[in-house]
Amino acid sequence: MIFNVSFIISLISQYEGVASYEYLTIFILMLLESIIFPIPSEIVLPFTGFLIALGKINPFIGVTDAVAASVIGSVIGYYLGLFLGIDVFLKYSRKVGFKDETYYAGIDWIKKYGVYFAFTSKLLPAVRSVASIICGAFKMSFKKFILYSTIGIIIWSTVLVYIGFSLSSKWISAGYDISSITPYIILIGTIIVLYLLRKPIINTFKRIRRI
Repeated sequence: MIFNVSFIISLISQYEGVASYEYLTIFILMLLESIIFPIPSEIVLPFTGFLIALGKINPFIGVTDAVAASVIGSVIGYYLGLFLGIDVFLKYSRKVGFKDETYYAGIDWIKKYGVYFAFTSKLLPAVRSVASIICGAFKMSFKKFILYSTIGIIIWSTVLVYIGFSLSSKWISAGYDISSITPYIILIGTIIVLYLLRKPIINTFKRIRRI
């Protein structure tokens, strides 16, 4: 897969100090990630926060840039799913790095939680990249889709950008090595997801106890 950590960081920082290029690259990466491409936003967004901490990009523009790209990409993904259906993506998405299990997990979630899937899926790695396609394929109400998706996107983007910003000193001391802050990203992200999904998780445990 070409969208690895070193590739993404080198791509964003290729023309260091040129804010317009950095904004454009962040926008394109988040746009593609929200349509279907397996680009880890867990890398793009914290690195955006890192650039904000260094004073290279404006915090408001940086976050808005990422959020807008994700919303637009989600709309594109929704209509692709609506008009093409899920079977097309199950057939060809392996070529860009997705496993069938990613789709099946998303399909199970949308059957269980309906429109809330549009929100929760935007807080989950991997599934978030195919969530819009699944919502479109299941003909979810577009108004509800865009509302719930946008809320999830804003939370996910803001939190990960802030993590990158707050851990910038650790990143610098490690020589811009993403692995130095990855455990923090995973830990904080997991806590946030578990908190937001606490009701479905509690209900699941209650059902298990009744069996």
